[in-house]
Amino acid sequence: MKANKTFGFYLTALTTVLSVVCLVLYKNALMKASLTNTFLILAAVAGACALVLALTVGKEIANFLGAVHAVLLMAAIGVSIAPMVNEMGLVFAGLNPKTNLSGFITFAVVAGIAWLLAVIASFVGLTGKEA
Repeated sequence: MKANKTFGFYLTALTTVLSVVCLVLYKNALMKASLTNTFLILAAVAGACALVLALTVGKEIANFLGAVHAVLLMAAIGVSIAPMVNEMGLVFAGLNPKTNLSGFITFAVVAGIAWLLAVIASFVGLTGKEA
């Protein structure tokens, strides 16, 4: 009994890959929180589990894990901001170079796009009605 894949399935696949990309990009941030890495890993695992469950078992659990995936991405973004607040203030005051923020900003933009797509995917759903 295979479920029909929807647009949300493919968006979740994309955001799962972007979660791993964000994990790599976060290594370039000047100040880091280890909890961010944990949330990104859990987001990638939740996204992968949602995809596997959408292909095999049922849509309710897969759709729920898609929403969990979006929440974990947002948690990673939220936790990553705190260590950089002081550095942002120093850069905006002109005391430190702007390059100190470039790695974090790259991560934040990619993570924000991944989160937005994950939210859209969670509302669309990973599977459609069964034939």
